[in-house]
Amino acid sequence: MKSNRIAILIFSLIIITATILAACAPAATPTESAAVAVTEALVVATEAPTEAPVVEPVTLQYWHTHSDAEAAQLDQVIAAFEAANSGITVESTRYAYSDYKTALLTAISSGAVPDVARLDIAWVSEFADQGALTQLDGNLPDFEAIIADTFPGPLSTNVWQDHYYGMPLDTNTQVLLWNKSVFEAAGLTAAPTTMEEFAAAACQLTDATKKTYGYAEGGTYFWAPAPVFYAMGGKITDEKITTATGYVNGADSVAAFTMLKDLYDQGCLSPNLLGGGIATDAGHAEGTYAMIIDGPWMVDIYKGNYPNFEVNFAPVPSGPQGTTSSVVGGEDVVVLADSQNQEAAMKWAAYLLSPDAQKMMAAVGQMPTLASLVGDPAMPAYFAVFQEQLKTAQARVPHPKWSDMDNAINNAYQRMLKGDQTPQEALDQAATEIDALLGK
Repeated sequence: MKSNRIAILIFSLIIITATILAACAPAATPTESAAVAVTEALVVATEAPTEAPVVEPVTLQYWHTHSDAEAAQLDQVIAAFEAANSGITVESTRYAYSDYKTALLTAISSGAVPDVARLDIAWVSEFADQGALTQLDGNLPDFEAIIADTFPGPLSTNVWQDHYYGMPLDTNTQVLLWNKSVFEAAGLTAAPTTMEEFAAAACQLTDATKKTYGYAEGGTYFWAPAPVFYAMGGKITDEKITTATGYVNGADSVAAFTMLKDLYDQGCLSPNLLGGGIATDAGHAEGTYAMIIDGPWMVDIYKGNYPNFEVNFAPVPSGPQGTTSSVVGGEDVVVLADSQNQEAAMKWAAYLLSPDAQKMMAAVGQMPTLASLVGDPAMPAYFAVFQEQLKTAQARVPHPKWSDMDNAINNAYQRMLKGDQTPQEALDQAATEIDALLGK
């Protein structure tokens, strides 16, 4: 009521002043300025005081499978985000990896989904195909600027039917690990840089009498031979993921598996990949396997189990095309389509891709996906070789049927190693099976 009385008083004074001025002025045509002044003053005087809009607090549910150390560090990332985003609270829920996918599928079927989730890169296309994820391109502010700084391999795992349904949160790849003492005992001073050198070193470093091997793989599932396969130029499907024929059974793919088959037949590739024997991590540290191909997590494994072992990393040897490559691993961050807090959820997802958040998680061994952080002093020194490898590393086929494709390649690899089929025959069969999965 008080503000109304003030407005009336001001308006009255304006009218009186205007009347006096009009009376004192020459009898000419009145100017518009006085009328404008009166109108503007009236608007200002009669406007009601404005109040800041009330922002409703939002609580986001974030699901993940972080390790103990990562989960503790995530709490610090959340605290930093909440401090910069008043009114948004993030509650994180940690799952065991073995239980996680089932928990997500149950949540999606019930509609009680988390707002944001950290997914295995192999799952994004599967969940996107179900309509469970929010399309980020065209919806998340600054999306193009964020992804422009990410490694292309990890980024590609978020694409389904020409749209992005996630962003690469953390990544890894595999590189060559070589046992320096075993190499030096054989007169070799450096890791191989080409596949020809790699195959020669594998046999030179093999001693059948001692049952030591130049090279070992952890199994026949595609992740194990993938770095060699990609470095040799192998492909599983065409870029549009419409056919496997001519790709997984193409000349480069067959050449990659033929080299591995030859190493196996010559006794230079350990038979442990078909089961039994010493695990690759232990065998490498103990000198049983001169070379293995593995990821950055080996640093902590060896610190805990073999603290005196010197870990030596090198890029995957280059293939006939003269380029190195490997396979992409890691996790992506997604926003669930049924989240009722889309705007806040996207803010949290974007923050996880910020340099600050990525650096904080790197402190506990989580490799960032931002190419701009290559060489950053905040990164552990051993990240360098993995980050360089990521520039050419390739993702496994981002398709909802990937696990079935993996089985087809796994079975083909076993058939050729056992001598049931030649590499060409085994991969021809795999191509037919994968084509069927693609609806051909």
